[in-house]
Amino acid sequence: MREYSGAALSSFIVGLSEHQAVVDKLVADSGVDRIDPEAWYDIEWAFDLFNKIEKKLGRAAVIKVGRSMTETAVYPPEVDSAEKILSGVGSWWALNARGPGIGTITCEWEDEHSAVIECTAYRNHCTLMTGILEGACMRYGITPLVEHGPGSCIQQETGDMCVYRVSW
Repeated sequence: MREYSGAALSSFIVGLSEHQAVVDKLVADSGVDRIDPEAWYDIEWAFDLFNKIEKKLGRAAVIKVGRSMTETAVYPPEVDSAEKILSGVGSWWALNARGPGIGTITCEWEDEHSAVIECTAYRNHCTLMTGILEGACMRYGITPLVEHGPGSCIQQETGDMCVYRVSW
């Protein structure tokens, strides 16, 4: 079984606090009274909830949540730059998702201000991933340009991964 961390799911929900009534209804309609940060949830259930929230509240709300997830997360002291946090996004994913076939996130640096992120993890959730990458940079005072690479997108069924270019 593939699962997603209740703690990560909770940070997603907290990022939508201004829409709490809508989010609470969507969670309840999905068969859960409240998100328990100590629990693990079926990953497809979590992704379905992300889809419902994006349909109800829009793309901008989901990007904002992705930003807040990485801006407010606790990291070890050695993660002290946008470069280090972008390089570690795959490890962060591995801490918050478990089970077979959960996907990966890798980071390759083109130069000191641009990286290519390859993601098979947040399937069909390009909007959330964009917010996560933006938040990783914004945490360190950098306003990035996050471009979804052409020709490879799981959501649009044009590839088996999504490719993002992050630059500043």
